[in-house]
Amino acid sequence: MARLTAGLRARAILRVVETRGGFGAVLRRGDETAGDLLLRIAAPDGTVDLYAPATLADGTAGWMRLGQPGYADAAAADAAIARASTRDPDLWVLDLEPSPPGFPLDEPVTDGRPTAEPDPTLAAAEALFRPRRR
Repeated sequence: MARLTAGLRARAILRVVETRGGFGAVLRRGDETAGDLLLRIAAPDGTVDLYAPATLADGTAGWMRLGQPGYADAAAADAAIARASTRDPDLWVLDLEPSPPGFPLDEPVTDGRPTAEPDPTLAAAEALFRPRRR
């Protein structure tokens, strides 16, 4: 399956946010083709959430919320962005102020914590391949 370039995906996200009445800007421009994305979303109460692309538990593409339960202010979020950009020089960072507040995309989001109920199919599969204890 073909993957969208980072630049095209960044421009599409900005367009979606602006079309829905919000504001979006590129804080950091990474590599056009191989970069990864980080979304910085400011809430009206002053907190900031960061989201990174992730493969969800069911194998679908989505977003993972970084920081638990988010960053208390913009300075803490900016420090996390600075650390991420030193690890990945191709990183794109988009600053979004969506209208209405919240995650602006239609893609699923996870906070990285395990779900309350384990998947019975997954548990049965793990039991089949669990090493035997002697």
